[in-house]
Amino acid sequence: MPLRDELNGYLRLPRRFFGIKEPESGTPDVGVLGVPYDLTSSHMPGCRFGPDAIRAATDSERSHSFPLSIGKGSLVTDEPLSKLITLEDIGDLEIMGRLPDAAQVDISEAAAKLAVFDSNYLFLGGDHFITYPLLKGIKRARPGRYGLVYFDSHADFYADYGGYSLSHATTLKRLIEEKVVELEDVVAYDLRSALPDQKKALLGEDLLIHSFESFQESLNAVSTRVNTIYISIDLDVLRPSVQPSVSHPESGGPEIETLVEFIRACFATRKVRYVDVVELNPLTDKSGLGAIAARDIVKEVLTGYALQKGLN
Repeated sequence: MPLRDELNGYLRLPRRFFGIKEPESGTPDVGVLGVPYDLTSSHMPGCRFGPDAIRAATDSERSHSFPLSIGKGSLVTDEPLSKLITLEDIGDLEIMGRLPDAAQVDISEAAAKLAVFDSNYLFLGGDHFITYPLLKGIKRARPGRYGLVYFDSHADFYADYGGYSLSHATTLKRLIEEKVVELEDVVAYDLRSALPDQKKALLGEDLLIHSFESFQESLNAVSTRVNTIYISIDLDVLRPSVQPSVSHPESGGPEIETLVEFIRACFATRKVRYVDVVELNPLTDKSGLGAIAARDIVKEVLTGYALQKGLN
């Protein structure tokens, strides 16, 4: 008899990712992959430790499987996630020391291998560079028209950054230039620290940050013409008082309730299959509040997948 069974009743039950179980057979509703890469970060390294910090936050005594009860939106349920979906923690890619040219190949190949299955996916970064190879690999394995919802305080729209074309600051530029996504199929929020020409390219002439109503209008227009929506959540989109532990904090930004409302609008389209959460930097997270905010965004994403499953 295995030793763990011998101590049944004495040991804490596994609770990683809110205690959501793996399927008894077949593929899970959601696969979670860590992409611990930050070699392209231009300010403070440390995002490579993000996946483990998020896992630990979902596994604490204060974490449970019930959805968040904050924000507004129609996607709500009283059922615990552990009863609504199955989840497999795939693990972390072994890419920490790889140079960007090599890392993007590894990440893209891994994403392509996963995309052939019908599971939904949550990718944990890592810096924002990882979105480029992830979506590139996914589209190669599952051709179609993709919409991209890009939550970030920055535009990541530089042609190169410090002379490097592969960077966390060039992600959106690479995706659009290489036609992985069309510019008209990108919905970006809030870009408060982007350069004026970058805002103009992505938001239009008025350079205004989206209200919820204008965001939803743009999102709904995109959802009608694409096959699949990919959401990329850079945690520095949140104001530093809410999310202090990112590599590139910027003053201002939304509260977590606002971001939750926007995420719920994305899942209401019923077309979300891939999400990444990036830029958590545990090296600056002395209080642990950054991991908690990241945990709650992860929970909202998993809730979205659970409710989208029930609606489809």
